[in-house]
Amino acid sequence: MKKRIITISLSILMCCGVAAATTDEEQALQNLERAILMTDATMERSFTGSTSNIRMYDTYDVSTQQGSGTADVWPYTAALEAHCSVLQALEALREKAPQLYADHHDRFVTRLKQLFNSLDYYRGTYTLNSYARISNWSIYGVHRGGSKGTAAVTGIENVYDDQMWICRELVRAYKLTGDNAYLEKAEYLANYCIDGWDCCPDANGNDYGGISWGPGYNSKHSCSNGPIIQPLVWLYEIYKTNDEQANLRYYYILPDGTRTNKMRKHSDVYLEMAKKVYAWQKEKLLNRQTGVYWDMLGAVTGEIQYVGEGRNKYRTHVDSNGPSGTAYTYNTGTMLAGTAELYRVTGEESYLTDVDALAKSSWSNFAKGKRISGVVFFKWPTDNKAEEGFNAWFDDVLMRAYVDAAPYNTTTYNNKTHAENALQSFEQNLDYAFEHFNQQNMLPIDLLDGWSVSTGNADITKGFHQLAFASEYAMLAVWRMTKASTPSAIMPTQHNGKGESAIVYDISGRCIPFAHLNTYGSRQNVYITNSKKYIK
Repeated sequence: MKKRIITISLSILMCCGVAAATTDEEQALQNLERAILMTDATMERSFTGSTSNIRMYDTYDVSTQQGSGTADVWPYTAALEAHCSVLQALEALREKAPQLYADHHDRFVTRLKQLFNSLDYYRGTYTLNSYARISNWSIYGVHRGGSKGTAAVTGIENVYDDQMWICRELVRAYKLTGDNAYLEKAEYLANYCIDGWDCCPDANGNDYGGISWGPGYNSKHSCSNGPIIQPLVWLYEIYKTNDEQANLRYYYILPDGTRTNKMRKHSDVYLEMAKKVYAWQKEKLLNRQTGVYWDMLGAVTGEIQYVGEGRNKYRTHVDSNGPSGTAYTYNTGTMLAGTAELYRVTGEESYLTDVDALAKSSWSNFAKGKRISGVVFFKWPTDNKAEEGFNAWFDDVLMRAYVDAAPYNTTTYNNKTHAENALQSFEQNLDYAFEHFNQQNMLPIDLLDGWSVSTGNADITKGFHQLAFASEYAMLAVWRMTKASTPSAIMPTQHNGKGESAIVYDISGRCIPFAHLNTYGSRQNVYITNSKKYIK
């Protein structure tokens, strides 16, 4: 977008050449300043249009300072993510850096809402014959439409993982701003994804399970299952109150094949589905030899199968082949975040065991040592060309999962937990790139080797990747403040609609849903809310 849409604060200085940060709080501040710089730079250079019609370029050339093409909805989602991450970091540093908060909080809230409104250029409406019902849905297509609400969304023109990434960021946006429009759309998208769950009964009367890549596909992917776990847990926390009513219509199939429905509580459905999706993906797609996740289960046929006719025509189960594909970082990342969240809200030890196992296996599989001028760095999967891969963002998903897992991870490498080692390596790599290869507050996808001249496209980047780096920096600020025992760094559970987070923390910094506070009474009697301590 052009400068009329954003204003880069002169109070934020370039950090190149500035003495290295020494404490967690100093490092957090530097991380956040760089996140803001990079987000603003990317919004100015990789986006165009007006505040009511924001369009994202597919690529950006730092040498010609020109963008080209139009991004799909998935890269566009990274803009929502970066803004939410910056807002979360601003909240975490609000007391330590009040002027930074004052300069940027409202600006990022406003721009987040503008991005959300322009997301409607990817929205379209269609009728879906799914496993248990036939319904009209207004969801997001892969490609941008010519006007709001006109995007193509039938068949393979929409995929469930896009809805899941959007859902995640809209739940975050709600928790950070209290704007109910975000929550309403997030719940709607969560219900759409749940509708994609293969609830056809197997020979034992149990769901076959799994969510296909999209309603036009039979293959079931890690990326179309794992990403919904975390937002479902958050929605469970938001909706679970002492007076919650059963007002969510839940559709399912009886063992005899009859399609039916009943009213259930939102929180019950969301937590149940988070557990089901996690269990299905762990059973079907975890590589027991490597400890990380396969990419997908291919289907025995690509043709969608149906039972019945006319108004009683429903999608039915198609068998899958065995697991296959590349072990991408983000597919392990969504499961690491998912098991950390499920442990946080349930306390079930099996999830804690998985936190340690995934933190260790992801580190050993993906972090590769590299020595530069006598200093050991750890390099994460990187593409050869910015135009031909997405590892920069895939790694971002894994990194933010380490932030979620860090409070619970106990396995170690060189006297630090695997999560802490991973987060420090991400931070080290970003700092190295920022201080050696920064162009227009944009970084190369190869953070340690720079803007490669061997590809013939040394100056090409994607806003998608830059926003991933910005989000990483912001979430590293959150992690640093959590390490410094600042409770407000932890993601809010609820928002009271008055500009304050309606959240409570125990003395160790664990976030407690306010409605659940009484259940914690026997374990802790000192609580922190809105930066004040209370005795219960």
